[in-house]
Amino acid sequence: MINIIYVLIAVIVAWFFIDFVLLSWDIHKNKIVQFCFKYQPKSIKMKLPKIKAVEKESFWFFMIAFFVCAALIIARFIMSPPEVGIINYIGAGIVFFAGLLQIISRSVLHQFFTLQVIIQQNHVLVRSGPYHYIRHPGYLALFLFLFGLGLAFSATFGLILLFLFFIPAMLYRIVKEEELMLAELGKDYIYYMNSTKKLIPYIY
Repeated sequence: MINIIYVLIAVIVAWFFIDFVLLSWDIHKNKIVQFCFKYQPKSIKMKLPKIKAVEKESFWFFMIAFFVCAALIIARFIMSPPEVGIINYIGAGIVFFAGLLQIISRSVLHQFFTLQVIIQQNHVLVRSGPYHYIRHPGYLALFLFLFGLGLAFSATFGLILLFLFFIPAMLYRIVKEEELMLAELGKDYIYYMNSTKKLIPYIY
């Protein structure tokens, strides 16, 4: 019989990715739609965002790091399912929290949610919800998702790779994103940086 913890994790993983990619409230306005439908059929009418600036340098580096870590963690479970202990349940709880944080963060951004770092025309700096405390709750959610998954699946190598590969890619992406924000939003973003932390409220 399949342990309930893995059923729970499977549901949360499916929920996380479906919501993140397919069920966005404003997916017709997001960069992922523009990217996937570069040659748009005349029969499909989509509203694409008017882009003022975009940062592409860190996108693929970050995405590759994320999916490589996720694949290795999941592969560890498929090849050798671990015996379930308290650490595995803690990992499942972290995954659940990460999914909630990602959904809340994305819903607060509303039409400004994109996979690539984009400054749209009439861009508004969002400071509500999780963004009131930290500037990058979405990235924190992705890290917690991988970390929790690694604990739940007892994937030691995947967790090591998470710290050696994913965290540098995430921090690099944050640097590039904030460079773009500073260049386009100026003093407003400087004030926002001075009043918030990057990833951990009141700490970092």
